[in-house]
Amino acid sequence: MAILTKPCNGTLSEETLTLLQANRERAAWGVYPCEVCGQNVGVLEEKGKWVPERHWPSVTYSPRRPAVSRYSRQ
Repeated sequence: MAILTKPCNGTLSEETLTLLQANRERAAWGVYPCEVCGQNVGVLEEKGKWVPERHWPSVTYSPRRPAVSRYSRQ
């Protein structure tokens, strides 16, 4: 399989779009599967429509770990 250097022109499924339109406040917090590549990505609202965030299917995104702060109170 070739390494993709272009971002995915992703779309969201009809089920995901109806879910996002029903709850505009908290729906953008989650990640949803892209219809084109199947990768779980965040969503943005652009010009009144929900679109997946820009992503590259050939890149595996590692989950973020909370940073350990040396100034945290115990």
